[in-house]
Amino acid sequence: MTQDITIKNEADAFAAIQQYLDGGGFKGEVKLAGWPKLTIRLVGEKFDATITPPVMKSFLELQNLVYKSYAIAQYDTDDTRKLSKEERDELEIQVKVEEGSSIFEVDFQGVLEKFAEKAVETMPPEILAITIIGLGVLWVGKTSYSSYLDHRKEIRMAEVKSEEQREMLNTMQLNSKEETKRAELLTRLVVNQPSLEAVSRQAYDAKTEMLKGFATADEATVAGVTTSGEVASELVVNARRKAIEKRLDGFYRVIRVDSSDPDAFKVKIRRNRTNVELEAILQDESLDAEKKEVLQYAEWERTTVYLNINAKVLDDVIKSAVILGVERRDPPELVKI
Repeated sequence: MTQDITIKNEADAFAAIQQYLDGGGFKGEVKLAGWPKLTIRLVGEKFDATITPPVMKSFLELQNLVYKSYAIAQYDTDDTRKLSKEERDELEIQVKVEEGSSIFEVDFQGVLEKFAEKAVETMPPEILAITIIGLGVLWVGKTSYSSYLDHRKEIRMAEVKSEEQREMLNTMQLNSKEETKRAELLTRLVVNQPSLEAVSRQAYDAKTEMLKGFATADEATVAGVTTSGEVASELVVNARRKAIEKRLDGFYRVIRVDSSDPDAFKVKIRRNRTNVELEAILQDESLDAEKKEVLQYAEWERTTVYLNINAKVLDDVIKSAVILGVERRDPPELVKI
């Protein structure tokens, strides 16, 4: 017998997550009813039915998180350039500002329903359902936001030396027992679902950038969690975005080889049939002399080689790349059948 599951709030969402993780699965359709919805209240002289540039940037980060989540689920990449104009338009969030106040509201139900409509052909029903629930919790859930703040607090407590700073950070209220339990469930879920694990990293970075904007207020209440502007400013100190590891295996042209450094064999390469260029390092112990010769030959003869590359990417920018393997073979378009 099938039975639909209706998600009206975060408690319903975590009940469904618990059911999924316990192996119960979903016997019917999962429906959203007024969830998820993000409410933000900012207090300060600048906030009276208005939105400042730093706060606008915070909402743009939230929009970018939605786009990246979709790209990860549909295209197995966080590169939002994969999205079409139609996809961007349908996943666009709308920020509602209540008249005469500093309360901002974003309704994500419609966005997630559009997400589900577009992903239904590529994801099994049960995986799609738990993905939609997981995204709602990661994007705007109170548990997710509280856990982020607690994590940043722990990091800053280990970094600061001033007793005054410590006292200020200690004013933050820790997660309740219920939220701690929910945080553990969320951790189990993202470990269980690789696409949600990738989204969780993006959500962490987005929350950092959002908090920077909200720190311009005297007080900010996000998803029911209140922090002073002073505490928010302290939490984002040294909170840099995390580069993610990404494989960039493929055919490359070797533009330049630099073997002048005895500790690192450097190569400048261009992805075949694109204008994407990058610098890569190949350490002595990683490849033998023969394969270094292949790279050198490829530079001289202007031929193409197949490279196994592990890169660190931040905001679609390649921060570093290491060549793990080299093969002398022609790309598919040059192979004669």
